[in-house]
Amino acid sequence: MCNTAKFVKEIVIQDPDSGGRVGMTVYKHPNGGLFAIDSSFLDQVADEDSEGNAIIKDPFGDHNLLTLKG
Repeated sequence: MCNTAKFVKEIVIQDPDSGGRVGMTVYKHPNGGLFAIDSSFLDQVADEDSEGNAIIKDPFGDHNLLTLKG
């Protein structure tokens, strides 16, 4: 099963260890929760669907995939 999370916005935070700036992408999960993921991590590990949307393991689901839309 593959749910779809909707793009909310890009944010920049300070890494508490390195002090560097990290770009985070915020998404709205279909269960109602919001989550952010390191944007460079997405570029490195996410698969893509036929429309170019990233696909990752669902952080709120048991072994499900999640399409990141938008």
